[in-house]
Amino acid sequence: MRFAINGNKRQDGHLDHIERLVSAFVAADHQVVMARPFLDYLAGRLGPRFALGVIPMELSEKPRADIAVSIGGDGAFLKTARWVADGGEPVAGINTGHLGFLSAFTFDRPEEIRSCLLEGRFDVDRRTLLEVSWDADPVGGTPRRQSVTALNEVAITRADTASMVRLPTRVNGCESLTYSGDGLIISTPTGSTAYNLSVGGPILDPSLGGFVVSPVAAHSLNIRPVVFGDTAVIEVLCEGRAPALRLAVDGKAVSIPTGTRVTVRKAPYTLSIVQNPGHCFSDTLLNKLGLGGLV
Repeated sequence: MRFAINGNKRQDGHLDHIERLVSAFVAADHQVVMARPFLDYLAGRLGPRFALGVIPMELSEKPRADIAVSIGGDGAFLKTARWVADGGEPVAGINTGHLGFLSAFTFDRPEEIRSCLLEGRFDVDRRTLLEVSWDADPVGGTPRRQSVTALNEVAITRADTASMVRLPTRVNGCESLTYSGDGLIISTPTGSTAYNLSVGGPILDPSLGGFVVSPVAAHSLNIRPVVFGDTAVIEVLCEGRAPALRLAVDGKAVSIPTGTRVTVRKAPYTLSIVQNPGHCFSDTLLNKLGLGGLV
């Protein structure tokens, strides 16, 4: 089996666990590929012998592994998801961060990690991704269509200005919605518990086929979050007094000029997330968010 491992560079309290996990993979004659920045970080902390038997790989290359492993928080998980992209590898998250909503494991139970991953005793959830496209505007060049995928959400917000933005929005070609305020979030069911939740949007079960469109600091009491089916094509025209707005796809932000049209639709492939056997979404809401627990 081939494992692809990535993570963040804040692992000082977990280095021994990581070393033992990687050693277990190698000792069992599995191939281990590791994102080069993460491998360089670990080798610098654990010594160069750690890298023996581990294949370094750039994040710009596709690992083509059987399982991808993310070590860190939700940010590391999203970065690992971008790394494997359309490769089809299930992603197993080991949470060493704060919340770790997307991760099934922690190093508090290392034997569970090794047995589940080495023996293949895990369930897989297939999660919908967003395909986000817009016309990039390079300085001195010809605009070209840029396209990326998102597991959580795309957010279109005002940049470094106090002026509100105006976002006329078409759904399946119907021009009936205009959002005015600080911005707009379009999230997947997976992302409904992320930025969407913080602005009062609803939580969607990940198995549902839908997108949530939620305003950020709406300038009207009539504007509310709306759930659309995941076959919808959503087009947002970015208007405002400032020359640019901010487009953030799973937290990775770029500046886009006013007048840009952003198109959001369901991506042609899904992301597989590793879960413990018998996992329930309601358990995640209770354990990670405390939702529905006793006061």
